Amino acid sequence: MMRLLCATDLSSRSDRALRRAGLLAREAGAELVLLSVVDDDQPDILVASERREVAMLLAEQSRSVHELQGLEPRLRVESGDAFDAIIRIAEAEAVHLIVMGEHRKRLLRDMFVGTTIERVMRRGHRPVLMVNRPAERPYRKILAAIDMSEASAHALRTAAVLRFLQRGEVTVFHAFQQPGKGNLVLADLPNASIAAHVAVTATETRGELIRFLGGIDLGPGSRLPPITLEEGAPGEALRRCVERLSPDLVVLGTRGHGPLGRLILGSVADEALRTLECDILAVPPPISPP
Repeated sequence: MMRLLCATDLSSRSDRALRRAGLLAREAGAELVLLSVVDDDQPDILVASERREVAMLLAEQSRSVHELQGLEPRLRVESGDAFDAIIRIAEAEAVHLIVMGEHRKRLLRDMFVGTTIERVMRRGHRPVLMVNRPAERPYRKILAAIDMSEASAHALRTAAVLRFLQRGEVTVFHAFQQPGKGNLVLADLPNASIAAHVAVTATETRGELIRFLGGIDLGPGSRLPPITLEEGAPGEALRRCVERLSPDLVVLGTRGHGPLGRLILGSVADEALRTLECDILAVPPPISPP
């Protein structure tokens, strides 16, 4: 059975995540674990008191949220650093997906330590769904950002296993850049000539992308999804595409693990997490065997 972990700090941001986790669990017939973490940087007697209070609030929330009715989620209250506890429980529960509330935009703090959700992504090994919007309905429009790397192929396969791709209309997005475009502009070529060069590159890129997607097993009955190409730097091109298509969910792969085993977020993933307003499924690369 699929198992989902929803991490909540009992805030309005987390309320959206709770509701989305409930919808997903109901659609997939999945087991749901609700987790709240108490800061342990205080006297033990205060930690114990706060754990009792949080446990009561979490139980009350699980009873009152409409999307959780009938699911009987398991409740866990842990102490420690939030990101560390989320990763630890995700591994202990062997969850298939972590669901969390939207990115808390605190610029100065983000510059030094990052947010809890980013730290979970960087140090964990489980896919993370960042919920930015109210969970008013199931996902209907899904945009999968592909850069033709193994990381993006793994993200697409994982989205299929988690049944996201079966829930709505899927479009594949890819950004490309025209080689030597700056020289073409400097050569004062007519705009029509530059556009013709870009069109040729787009056609070639589409062919490469079709071959790449053809090598990815997305399950029985899967078909090649529609493709949208956007010229420009990947992060900016993705933002423009999201503004144009208004997807409910963006799927993307993160970059890889560094020498210390921590996830190195690629520039596109990092920019997407900080700027996109839709929900984002961020999929880390598979763990390499020792």
